[in-house]
Amino acid sequence: MKKLVATVATGVILGGSCLSNVSAAGYQVQNGDNLWNIAKEHSTTVDQLFDLNNLKSSLIHPNQLLIIDEQYKVQMGDTLSGIGHKLGVTVTDLKEWNNLESDLIFIGQMLTIKKSNVEQNNAPVAQKSDNKSANEDELNENNQSSEDIEAAKAEEEAREAEEAREAEEAKEAEEAKEAEEAKEAEEAREAEEAREAEEAKEAEEAKEAEEAKEAEEAREAEEAREAEEAREAEEARKAEEAKEAEEAREAREAREAREAREAEEAREAEEAKEAEEAKEAEEAKEAEEAREAEEAKEAEEAKEAEEAKEAEEAREAEEAREAEEAKEAEEAREAEEAREAEEAREAEEAREAEEAREAEEAREAEEARKAEEAKEAETVNSTENEEPVTETNTEQASGETISVTSTAYTANCEGCSGVTSTGIDLNANPNEKVIAVDPNVIPLGTEVYVEGYGNAVAGDIGGAINGNKIDVHVPTRDEALNWGVREVNVTVVE
Repeated sequence: MKKLVATVATGVILGGSCLSNVSAAGYQVQNGDNLWNIAKEHSTTVDQLFDLNNLKSSLIHPNQLLIIDEQYKVQMGDTLSGIGHKLGVTVTDLKEWNNLESDLIFIGQMLTIKKSNVEQNNAPVAQKSDNKSANEDELNENNQSSEDIEAAKAEEEAREAEEAREAEEAKEAEEAKEAEEAKEAEEAREAEEAREAEEAKEAEEAKEAEEAKEAEEAREAEEAREAEEAREAEEARKAEEAKEAEEAREAREAREAREAREAEEAREAEEAKEAEEAKEAEEAKEAEEAREAEEAKEAEEAKEAEEAKEAEEAREAEEAREAEEAKEAEEAREAEEAREAEEAREAEEAREAEEAREAEEAREAEEARKAEEAKEAETVNSTENEEPVTETNTEQASGETISVTSTAYTANCEGCSGVTSTGIDLNANPNEKVIAVDPNVIPLGTEVYVEGYGNAVAGDIGGAINGNKIDVHVPTRDEALNWGVREVNVTVVE
């Protein structure tokens, strides 16, 4: 196996100068090698191998180390022209030997130096003749054809002579060019150093000014940041309070909706239960008609007595509860109206004062109207109790009448969709007569007559509408305020 090794040539004297950064690429001789084959393999000549290795004959031995090419390690400040001047070669040679496309080189880069080619081309013929003899002796010792070697060497020497001449001419032109370039480079370097020194001074002054500016900006930024943090903290506090209020409102609405849904489910379950019981009763009646009739009569009488008792107790409890709820509703509505009135006062104080005056007048008029209606109703009831029931009265009689606590609402309010739970679009029909009811008291879809309001349909529910309470729909907020809270009779239209 052939080996190419690198050896360091210390103390090499080139051009009268000691260049410690010049080294050599070496080759370790293998069995069967000869100088001719080694020179051919490494693109060099036998004479160059003789010269680089100070050989006295062509006799070589296995493991012997032969120098193939010299190498130069680029140092700081080196240029191709400077290296060529030191080593006695041209820039063209250096670029050709190292396949360089430009004059750009780097610190630590290893450049191949084939200086011996030039030196041997200018060497005396006699020396080459001695080398030829030595090579021929060596080739004879290795049983190789001397005629082939001589012919190849002659051709190689002619080529090298021509290349040496061309290289010398190129070298002289290159050296002139490099001298001019070196001069220009030196002048450019001095100008660059002066410019860099000036720029460094200006940069330092600019840096100091920038640092002072940055310090001032940092101080201002810190003050602005602290102010911004204080503002953000205040906004965050307000946002948190608003969020908590919104969450409380949503929780209340969710609770009310859940309670309404549970009440509706309980009513439906009760209706289903009653329907099932009626079916079973009917089936039992068909099985034992006579006995069931008597039992049903007795059970009905007992049930009616019990229901009458329970109804009386429930009515009394309901009246107490409704009175309490009416009070609470009135207080809540008054608090809400006070808050809305305060907000409206801040927006339009003059208009609010007028509305308050009109509301007071309407309330007084309503109280007077209610007193008059109560008086009339008492007179009518008294008259009805005295008159006998006739066939005509039976045909004109209405359904069940109940007394309820009534408030009013409008679809045009913040957070309102304007569509009732039964799908009535109050935005599209602002004059629609609709009341919100407790479905356990007045089923949804029931047509009713509301005292002081007129014929309406039970088409909506509300979180606060429980028991004997209703909420009548009116087109405007002013009308809702004027309605207030009042006790009215609701009659189911049959």
